[in-house]
Amino acid sequence: MTVEETVIFDCFGKKITLPMQKIILLYSKDAMSMENFPRYGNSYWKTPNFDEMVENGTEFLRHYTAAASTSMAFSAMLTGKNPYEFTDRKFYTEVQPTQFETIFSRLQAEGYDCHILWSPDYMTGAWPYVRCFGDESRTHIHVLEMQQTCAIQRPHDFTLERDDVLLEKTKQLIYDKLNSIPLTPKQFIWMHLPHVLRGRCSYGDDIDVFDEILGFARKKYGDESIYITADHGHMNLHKNIMAYGFHVYNLTCQVPLITPRIDGLKKVEGITSHTDLMDIILEGRIPKHDYVLTDTQYYCQPDRRLAVIGQRYKYIYNKRSRTEELYDLEWDPQERYNLLERDRYDNDKGELKRITELYFYPYRSEAMEALKGLRAKKDVVWRNGTWSEEAYVSARNTVRHIKARIRTKLKKC
Repeated sequence: MTVEETVIFDCFGKKITLPMQKIILLYSKDAMSMENFPRYGNSYWKTPNFDEMVENGTEFLRHYTAAASTSMAFSAMLTGKNPYEFTDRKFYTEVQPTQFETIFSRLQAEGYDCHILWSPDYMTGAWPYVRCFGDESRTHIHVLEMQQTCAIQRPHDFTLERDDVLLEKTKQLIYDKLNSIPLTPKQFIWMHLPHVLRGRCSYGDDIDVFDEILGFARKKYGDESIYITADHGHMNLHKNIMAYGFHVYNLTCQVPLITPRIDGLKKVEGITSHTDLMDIILEGRIPKHDYVLTDTQYYCQPDRRLAVIGQRYKYIYNKRSRTEELYDLEWDPQERYNLLERDRYDNDKGELKRITELYFYPYRSEAMEALKGLRAKKDVVWRNGTWSEEAYVSARNTVRHIKARIRTKLKKC
């Protein structure tokens, strides 16, 4: 990327050449599902800024996170690498700065002034586990008290309620911080909003605020500078799953991506991944894929699930149970029918039922043919740890679960 120039004339008619500002604002939100937006079927919220950005930019209709948890997703977003490519990362633990090229290192090499805006939780729950921020001494970190602790992060007995006064303070805190960052000719700002903004009380309860803050950013930086996405989605009780992190169903792994207009394209219908963000943001190039991957854990962890997502079919491998799932995303976008499931137990009648006799599906032969390619890709990227590595991680997880249950019981007493 090069810095363009703009020509102006002073009052004496003398020609003056000034550098034109090149601003990149990556505007993202944690655990934000596509179903939150009117654009994708929500009938409650109004999101005029988001909708205008979609109309003026390029909308990626099938964009997927590379991981269903924050630190793994961040690592993929910033490096263009899938989690399995971080071969030194066996399980969640603090890591050294990555040797991979990152969005931050690329832009720093080109003279960009790089900033991160996020809430305090990410300094403890993400930064030590990611370390994909280029020369960290040159990356400006702005920590803002803007997160409302709730849901899976808040094991308390009282129920949160909206607080409009606190919400206004939260918004003003964000606006003041953005205004305090001096504009430079080359600038990259990654603003990552939390699960829930302070003043609101549940996941998905602050979409109007997300849109309002986006409106502020549009006025300050312009639509040509802003890229909108999420690190991952949220199950929102679909399939009776509370949140995210251990599953790779579409609500968790398919996320919005809106960019300034690329190559005159209003929509991109092919599958893309967070591993493409470096190409999309820095090169204005949209990679093409036969499939993309979404992972949940590093290779030694016992509850790992890996999804291989093709143009039509999606394959999931579950490490703990050693089971497989296959979905036709055109025929069954809600992922109700696992094409590899033969029988299912009917709890109401207490009987085992043959699925193929209950559910009509006319493309089984095509699906089984697609399965071969998707399963082969999984086999290429899959690996397991040694016996001792796997045993250590399993024991560590067991201890953590026991401690969590004890804490929960003590709080109920």
